[in-house]
Amino acid sequence: MQLWRQEMDSIGKNGKEAAEAIRSYVKPIFGFALNRVKQRAEAEDLAQEIMLQLLKSFSGVRDIRSLDAYVWTVARYTWVNWLKKRAHAPQAFEINGMSELSAAPSREPLDRLLVTEAYRELRREVAFLSDIHRRIVVMHYYDELKIGDIAISLNIPVNTVKWHLSEAKKKLRKGMKRMRATGTLSVNPVSMGEMGHSGSAGRLGETNDFLGRALAQNIVYAAYHKARTVHQIAEELGMPPSLLEGEVRHLADYNFLIQTSPGKYQSNTIVWDLFELAVAGHQFWQDCAAEVADVHFDALMEVRRQVEDSGVYVPDGDYNFLLWTLLPKNVEEQSWRSMPAGENFDAVAPMRKDGGQYIAYAALNRSHNADPGFDLSSYVTFGPSLRYVEDTPLYLWQFNTYWSDRQMDWRFLEYRNVEICHAFQQGELPENEENAEQYSFLLEKGYIRKTEEGYKFNAVWIDSPQTLNRLNKAMPDLSALYAPAVGKLYDKMLNLFLQNQPKHLEPQLAYMVRGNTGGGRLVAYILKHLIDNGKLKPPLPHQQKTISTWMGPVK
Repeated sequence: MQLWRQEMDSIGKNGKEAAEAIRSYVKPIFGFALNRVKQRAEAEDLAQEIMLQLLKSFSGVRDIRSLDAYVWTVARYTWVNWLKKRAHAPQAFEINGMSELSAAPSREPLDRLLVTEAYRELRREVAFLSDIHRRIVVMHYYDELKIGDIAISLNIPVNTVKWHLSEAKKKLRKGMKRMRATGTLSVNPVSMGEMGHSGSAGRLGETNDFLGRALAQNIVYAAYHKARTVHQIAEELGMPPSLLEGEVRHLADYNFLIQTSPGKYQSNTIVWDLFELAVAGHQFWQDCAAEVADVHFDALMEVRRQVEDSGVYVPDGDYNFLLWTLLPKNVEEQSWRSMPAGENFDAVAPMRKDGGQYIAYAALNRSHNADPGFDLSSYVTFGPSLRYVEDTPLYLWQFNTYWSDRQMDWRFLEYRNVEICHAFQQGELPENEENAEQYSFLLEKGYIRKTEEGYKFNAVWIDSPQTLNRLNKAMPDLSALYAPAVGKLYDKMLNLFLQNQPKHLEPQLAYMVRGNTGGGRLVAYILKHLIDNGKLKPPLPHQQKTISTWMGPVK
């Protein structure tokens, strides 16, 4: 301790006052050092280093609320650095020292101490304990509760508390002896977009409402290809399990994760790279569209008279405008009739706790996309979307494509659309101040437009079940055309979509591929083919909001 005495002689008046204040700690500090390093010579070195650090630090501290807490904080800080200098690994840290730390009257020294490496590692390991272990450690060492009080608080026997505490200490010691690996998501988290669902959303919404947060997206992705525990997901994300447990439970409650075995979770949400799939499948879609589009268009032109005689309302009698509805609807029907057999929707679509039933999917966002060599936006589709209420006759069908000037979001299509349109068609919506809001709505949606003769309805309207029946009877049967074309497309796209996907999601993926080859993206390719070949004309500006839409009291 000679060096410490020399230091005392060299300091000024204020320093000597500080030295006098800590003189009484000489023996306790030596005992602290001896308790940790065991060898007397090393203990003297450590104790001397602690006293020197106390003297140096005193001059820079104006207000010490608790001298005792301050001294022991510096002692532990110096001990940690002493260990580092001697290349001792953090596992030499004494877990029982936590009780001494928490006994300090002021939390401020502890908060400062937690920024050191050893304590960061200890805190990290506490976070990786199981829920019950973590709670007991925090209650005992941080909240300073006695074993008996913890037992009462958790409603478990005292011996059980002791056992958990002992097991927690073992796990903490073990954890600090190894380098905890973190996964790639900790430094390169994924980002998802173009989220959607196939089916009916629940009261709390759909995929985007549950996976809109980066944390939820990365949890789902971490458990995508293999089932993982919360701790394994936490390690992959480089986060404390305590921050993930609630989110994992929430996602599992609503079937975005499934529990494959006790404590293990796997994704129940399709995640795909839409850019890669779109580019890889482009030629397949084009080939199928080329095989069926022209024949289908010509067949619809041949039945034009029967269609017009069915009684369906078409603005201005524009048959080209009607084709923008007939083609998507009929392509969907022809394709599904020709589709290879597969599991039905109820068999594959997960039920949700909030009453929804749908297949959830999301696309991986790319930081940069290569040039696909074609305009991807021309082939984007959304739908079909249906709006109806049981035991009422009104029905609305809509399909969104590149050419429809509408939001591609299911929330922007409500049942009230067909209700207000029906009131207008029935003459129950006179133009007055009382109905100003409804007229504003109809104009904004494009359902009506103002002409010299007054307001005119601007969408396809089917006024009765009988009219719908006549229209359906006029539709050509093209099963012989579609069956081989759609069958080939389905096989190619299924093979493409199942690549690098987990086996348990294959039924959902197969259903989604059926939807895309039974309408869906195939519709966009057929429309593009017909426009490029000069058969189908693009919609006029005032038609863009209501193309590929039909509605009416048809049920």
